[in-house]
Amino acid sequence: MLWIVSICGFLLLFLLLVIFTKIKVFVTVNHVKDNDYAKITFSAWFGLIRYTYEIPVIKVQKDSPTILVEEEKGTGDKGNENQKTAKDYSVNDVLDFLQDTKQFLQHVVGFHKILRRFLKKVSIREMKWHTRFGIGDAAHTGMAIGVGWTLKSGIITLIGQYMKLKDSPEMSITPVFQHVWSEFLFECIISFRIGHAILAGFRTFKYWRSAYEGKKEFFTQLRPKPEHEERSLKT
Repeated sequence: MLWIVSICGFLLLFLLLVIFTKIKVFVTVNHVKDNDYAKITFSAWFGLIRYTYEIPVIKVQKDSPTILVEEEKGTGDKGNENQKTAKDYSVNDVLDFLQDTKQFLQHVVGFHKILRRFLKKVSIREMKWHTRFGIGDAAHTGMAIGVGWTLKSGIITLIGQYMKLKDSPEMSITPVFQHVWSEFLFECIISFRIGHAILAGFRTFKYWRSAYEGKKEFFTQLRPKPEHEERSLKT
């Protein structure tokens, strides 16, 4: 009897530990002309648990209307633990994703409220958003700078309404008057507790089940997904 109580107590403590565990998401997106780079790292328990998803290459294929995306994911930032793959995405893939998202939002009752309730628990720190661009004409570049600041301010305001901005974002827009140029760097740290994410997942699943009770044909109406070309790369 004692060992049963001990096991139950251990499981309860472990469950509470998981629920109150805070996840940190380190986001980095960098674009310099034709070179793009994105990296997302999930970290918990002061870095003891760590998972990295990295996209070192994003480029348009010249011989076909697709975009090549090289991906690297694993438990370590570098080394043999990471797995590298390359995938081609076409316009049909984007249309399929948008169609699936539209149907999901239409059939999950109250999803907007569920999402807003979860985002209110999400914190953002150390946001950096630096841009440097030019369109080859000084007058047009100057006007574009004003539009850029308006867009950035509007996006930051929208983020602040949905999530908690713990400090003021660090932003800049640098004009390049001499030639055409596009460059930006975006970094931030997003944090939330696993318990809040689990609760949002339960609520979504509950309304999903209610919306699709007796409507199994929904999943058969989705268009068949084309198989992505995926090839393993040497790590």
